[in-house]
Amino acid sequence: MITIIGNTVSPYVRKILVILGMKGLDFAIDPITPFYGDDDFAKLSPMRRIPVFIDGDIVINDSSVIAQYLEEKYPSPSILPATPELRARARWFEEYADDRLGDAFVWKGFGAVVVAPAVFGAPRDLEAFKRHLETDVAEICDYLESETPDEGFLAGPFGLADISVAVMFRGMRYARWTPDPVRWPKLSRWIDRVEAHPAMTGPIAWSDALVKTHPKDQRAKAIELGLKVTPKSHFSDTPRRGPMTRIAGAS
Repeated sequence: MITIIGNTVSPYVRKILVILGMKGLDFAIDPITPFYGDDDFAKLSPMRRIPVFIDGDIVINDSSVIAQYLEEKYPSPSILPATPELRARARWFEEYADDRLGDAFVWKGFGAVVVAPAVFGAPRDLEAFKRHLETDVAEICDYLESETPDEGFLAGPFGLADISVAVMFRGMRYARWTPDPVRWPKLSRWIDRVEAHPAMTGPIAWSDALVKTHPKDQRAKAIELGLKVTPKSHFSDTPRRGPMTRIAGAS
């Protein structure tokens, strides 16, 4: 059985869970946050990032590499559109989401105002967050507003492009921000469409529950939610910074 190490609150983990659901693949999960991973976790994930994907003897890091592996090994149903042009567009949006939204939404957004204060005791600088919303985040939403269709999805049928971008917005909701539907109407409607897709609703519900649960209790909460958990957990009581952690105050 496929094993996923990583918390459903992570957009990168949710991306893979949505794909697993679309492809009808069973999995067991160790729902840890990377900051609470033990020494064995660091051996599996040298950069202390999630998800870690295990399929038999294969261990894969990085959600984009995992998504590609799943598409190649389990090609039906496909998460990519049919034509080379639309496939390139889908891959671009995955890259844009992983890099641009990952920096602005995960590290400087949710990470700065939710994770760093809760995990590392860092100060919550709401003025800096407000400036960030007015600059980087607004620029991202302007771009996506120009790219999202009035109806339908980013690159043909629902797939990798939509999943990769949409999962990033949930963390910003946890940081108490959502796109202004007056300023970005197409983007707002597109997010609603994507989050209502049957493949998205389960991982969103799991994330919404775990984000309100203390890390030490998240494994029990995952079981309560009906998730199949791994026999062993890589959770440790002491949070630690990873070599690629870009959250202010996470020292």
